[in-house]
Parts: sequence; structure tokens; C-alpha cells
Amino acid sequence: MKFNQDTEVRLHRGKRKILDSFGADPNVTGAGIGFRRRDGQWTDEPVVVVLVAKKRPEALVSNRRLLPRTVEVDGSLCEIDVIEAGPFRMDRVTDPAREVTSAVVEGVKGRMRPPRPGCSISNPLDGDAAGTLGLFVLDKTDGTVCLLSNNHVMARMGKGVKGEKIIQPGIADGGTVAKDTIATLKRWVPITTAGTKIDAAIAQLVDQMNLSLQPALDRMPPLGVKHPAVGIFTGGDDHGTGVITRMDLALTALNVVPAVSAPDGRVVAAPPEAVKTPEPFMNIEKVGRTSGYTSSMITAIGVESVILTPLGMVLYSDLALTDRFGLAGDSGSAVFHGGDGDTLVEPENQSSCPLLGSVGSYYGLPLTGDNDLADDLRDNFLAQSLLGRLLIRIPYINQQSVIDRLEGKHASGSELSYASQYYEKYHDFMATVLADPNSTAVVTQENLDDAAFVIYGLAQSVLTPPEAQLAYTLLQNALLPTLGMNRRQVLDYMNGHDLYRLVYDEIAKVPTIETNGPIELPR
Repeated sequence: MKFNQDTEVRLHRGKRKILDSFGADPNVTGAGIGFRRRDGQWTDEPVVVVLVAKKRPEALVSNRRLLPRTVEVDGSLCEIDVIEAGPFRMDRVTDPAREVTSAVVEGVKGRMRPPRPGCSISNPLDGDAAGTLGLFVLDKTDGTVCLLSNNHVMARMGKGVKGEKIIQPGIADGGTVAKDTIATLKRWVPITTAGTKIDAAIAQLVDQMNLSLQPALDRMPPLGVKHPAVGIFTGGDDHGTGVITRMDLALTALNVVPAVSAPDGRVVAAPPEAVKTPEPFMNIEKVGRTSGYTSSMITAIGVESVILTPLGMVLYSDLALTDRFGLAGDSGSAVFHGGDGDTLVEPENQSSCPLLGSVGSYYGLPLTGDNDLADDLRDNFLAQSLLGRLLIRIPYINQQSVIDRLEGKHASGSELSYASQYYEKYHDFMATVLADPNSTAVVTQENLDDAAFVIYGLAQSVLTPPEAQLAYTLLQNALLPTLGMNRRQVLDYMNGHDLYRLVYDEIAKVPTIETNGPIELPR
């Protein structure tokens, strides 16, 4: 589906306004333009697509960080669709621990002669890495056949030197310079931290006659007018979302043209119609080193995002967005228009809570591994009471303030010792109580004394004076009365309206804590 020109221009301007206003928010990972998805179904409503690392209900987002539903451009409103995607990174395979080992994944990791699009390659000077050979192209300056892939796969993020060897398979898949050199690095599009639209490079094939234009695995046809290329798979996130460099921009910047077979078997330049620009709703397919054959759909275009690369954070623009299309090591894969749009990969893992990560880093605790326990506390305990629902909201709303306060800092030696001691003492106990709605464990004086000691420690280090006073007030007036209560009794207590008003009113007095207003009490 295409936009009309006026709509596309207006959406891009709306995207720019959103990024100018909210782009510095760590939860906003990028923005593009596309069409709205509602309940998993596509509509024909054009929207500015805003990407966030974690999408939460409005009540759990600070009012100052809440994205608007619309953005005004020249007196008219552009609708906004917020989706969970990012932060993104360059997806070469460099860490064996990140490898996908599922038997259902049919990758292309072995030695392949002649080399074919979709197979494993790498620059040996880039360490124990592997990416994907995207296409064979013809260099318009001298007519030679070259490999096309990402800059970050073959040219070491622009640090490469012309003539460096490219091997197949890549180092991570057992390739060696002595036996597996198939090309030499020739040109690349520069990448700087100031930003780029293109991540692409070419390497000249050593044996100009030893190649196959048929993609590996024989799951799709070679490039042609009926099977045009639209991009180069460039990176992804932990949710399974991928970003794609536009093929037309890459070919122009490198001064190359895709190669096709003539009727007499010669390798010749493809016609212009063998390359298309990405469009929302477009079905796409590829063959990649790690995930093999996959097919998905373009979900947004004109995407601007800051991506983690070996150079650090780099601003990329004019990317296309897609879901569950590739994995680490698929970088460099040529992306074609075609496929069923529904041959997908599973995300590598689920991202952890940034608040747990920040607090865990400060205290030297493995809290990133406690996502499930934190979810259990939220969903199976706190969410069952009026006060608990308030206590769910407050950390979410103030999450970024906590992260900013702890950034770059570490607890003292005594704090680390006490944190480890209490973590060991209460971790399994909490997990056991949360797992049993009928638990007979009760709040003891020892538990309350431990809570008082923890508050004292926090007051000496990370809390402001008003926050410390709040903690002592809530300890005295809200927590101490739970002495002797079991789980069910605590829940009944936390459903009391008077307790809720007491806690909310005390929290609302503290200027450094946002509340977004009280939860409406049931009549």
C-alpha cells in the first residue's frame, strides 16, 4: 500500500516533530511512517509510527513522558501508532552464546561452492564473526562481479582497507583465509556517528566465473523483474523486529547494479525494474546465514533510529521496519519482494526490565534474572488490591528517574554486603509465598525490623530527605500494622480505602515522585 505524496510528506513532518519533542526519552527508540495496526489487523489509516522499548498502559507512564495520540502539522492532525520495538543493534554473530541452536532453524553456515546469496561470510580481521552474502553485483566502473553485503559485515564499520580478504564460510562457521577466501574488499559506504542511511559494502569475487545467482536453500528464485530486491537486512532487537537498508540507495551509493543471468548464461546487469523501494504491507523474503529462509512484511518506512554498532551509537535514517524476519548473523541478507509474509523466526529472547537492571547493577545483584518473579509479584499479588495497584503504578511512572539517579554509580562495600545478605534471605521466601495463595507464612517482627534497617540504609545513600521521611512514615503507619498477618490478610488490609488514601496522600507530598493522580476509588 502506498501513500499519496501529500500524506507522505505530512507524515514525515509529523515524525520529525515527535522525534524533536520525545527523541531524547530513553524509551523512545525511533519513529517512521506506516499504517495503523488495530488488534493485530492492518487498516488503511496512515500514521506516524513511534517505536518504544517498552509499551505500557497510559496509567503507568509519567504524564511528562506520555506520547500524544496525534501530532499537528500545518493545521491538520496526523495520527500516532505506538509499537514496541528496539533498541536495535548490528546483528553479526560474534558471541557463540547468542547462537540459535533450535533444530527447526535451517541456516546456511557451511562451505558453499560456488558461493550463493544467503551463505555465511566474514572479514577475518573482524574477529570470530559471521554475516551473510546478500547479492552478486556488477561494478559499473570496471564490470567485475562483486559480493554485496553490509559495511559492518565486510568492511569493519568503515575501518577496513581495500584488498582485505572475505571468506566463505565466515570465521564463526569454521572458515579460514588459507582455504576459503572468495573475494577482496573493494568499496563501502562510509558510516559515522553523525548518521547514515546506508550500511553496505562490496568485495570483488576472486574467481569471476565461480558463482551461482540462485539463493541458497532453493526456497525462492534469483533476483529479477518478477522477484525484485528491496533492501539489505541490517539489524534487529530482542523483540524480533528488524531494520532494513534500502537497496536502491545502497546500489547507487556503491555505483553497482545487481547481476542476473542472460539467456546464454552470461552474468549481466539487471534491468531497473529488478529493484523496488520498500512499501508498508509489502511481503518480503530472504535467505540468511542464521535463520535460513524467512518471509515477513514491511511494517513501516522512513524509520529513524539510533542503533548500537561497533562504533557506538549511530543514527540511521530512511530504514524499513519488519517483524520476526531475521536473527544475529543474517546481516547482509538481500531482502526481496515476495513470499507469504508469514514464515517467521522466534525472537532470541525477551528484554529485561530496565529498572531491575539499573537497581541490580547498583547493588551487584542478579535482578535481571528475576523478571518472572517481579511479574508474579505484580500480577498475582499487588494487582489483587487497591493499594497494590497504586504500588504497581509508582515504580513504572518513576522508572526513568530512578535509572537516571543510579546511572554510573555503585553502592558502597557495606551496602553491597547488606544487599546480598537480604537478597539471599528473602528471594526464595518471597517466591514460595507468591506461589501459594493459601500460604500460612505471616509477617514477623524480624521482617519489620529488616524493613526498618533497609529504609535506614536507603536514607543514607539514594533517597532524598523527603523520600526518606515518606519511607519512615509509611513504615510506621502502613507496614507495622501488618504484624502477624498472612498473605490473604495482608491483601484484605491493602484493599482498605482509608489505607489507600493515607499512602497516596503521603506519596503526593514528595516533589520527586510522580503519581499521575489517584486511582479512582470504588463507590
